[in-house]
Amino acid sequence: MKVLLIEDDASLQRMTTRLIRRAFAPVEIAIDIADSPSSAIALLEANIYDFVLSDFNVNYGTGGDVLIWIRANQRHMIERFVFFSGAKNLDLWHHKVIAKGIDSTTFVDLLRGYVLVMP
Repeated sequence: MKVLLIEDDASLQRMTTRLIRRAFAPVEIAIDIADSPSSAIALLEANIYDFVLSDFNVNYGTGGDVLIWIRANQRHMIERFVFFSGAKNLDLWHHKVIAKGIDSTTFVDLLRGYVLVMP
């Protein structure tokens, strides 16, 4: 299995990588890490992923920028794209996503254990 993780914080990259590997054990997982929308898009153009796990706020943009690119260029990946965050205010985060023009996606809060599917 191959996963693209979009996260700009090194400690969260390590933690999330461990969580993904534990969640899918014993399946062998290759995880590529991007810390910005441009690096994520470059990886998406060069590789095939089983799913994308993205923080919303990352360096030089947002995970929403990547999802917008996926919708225009790799529509088959839309339902394989998941936002994750430890955002304390889900409503604010939800409105940020809608403001980007994203009308449907999945959110996962790794710390609080919730999953929210839009719309």
